[in-house]
Amino acid sequence: MLIIFWLTAFELNLLPSYILPSPFMVGERLHELWVDGYFLPSLAASLRRMAAGFACSVCIGLMFGLAMGTNRMLNECLKSFFLGLQTLPTVAWVPISLLIFGLKERGIYFVIVMSSTPAIAISTADGIAGIPTLYLRAAQTLGTPPYAMGWRVIFPAALPRIVTGIKLGWTLGWHGAVSAELIKASLGLGFLLHMGRELNDMPQVIGIMIVTILFGVLLDRFLFGAIEKRIQRRWGLASNH
Repeated sequence: MLIIFWLTAFELNLLPSYILPSPFMVGERLHELWVDGYFLPSLAASLRRMAAGFACSVCIGLMFGLAMGTNRMLNECLKSFFLGLQTLPTVAWVPISLLIFGLKERGIYFVIVMSSTPAIAISTADGIAGIPTLYLRAAQTLGTPPYAMGWRVIFPAALPRIVTGIKLGWTLGWHGAVSAELIKASLGLGFLLHMGRELNDMPQVIGIMIVTILFGVLLDRFLFGAIEKRIQRRWGLASNH
């Protein structure tokens, strides 16, 4: 439906073609990037950076979230700090990474970590703190030893909230990665956006934007969506319809 509206607007010449190219012009430009060998390496570079940076974010976020969720005083001290970081636009980390790392690729990893870690830490802490005390008492009554409470009771009970935080963290980290690549990279989706802007190539800019959106939607549906459904079935939260 959106493509129909887009094509109609182009045919009616509501905006100049250099501002609003047709879907066919965008598709043709993406095909040219593919044939010229720019598209796949750029996509692979962005995914590689995102995978490495996000893996660090998950480890750091879970570590802080576990500590905050099990220590009330620590939670009161750090939660506001992470909430403040989460409200900061991801692009705001790019100038800081430039000052610290220059144009080195480590700066992109820094932006990803700083963009996604707060959401993971907050969701993990809230998930653990929100576990009903009855669950813990029932587990103790049934003979669960103290050393096994974490991985037998606390982590599984908090898992739905943790997955939600990881999902949000991925989205924010993806925003940060593309934003950093606009300035700091010579390969990546953000770099292709930058080159499209420099060359006044609107089809390339819109095409890369569409690719970025589609990748996020597909990942949400087929990866995080599948994980959430599995957790819901495991805990009896899935709808029967």
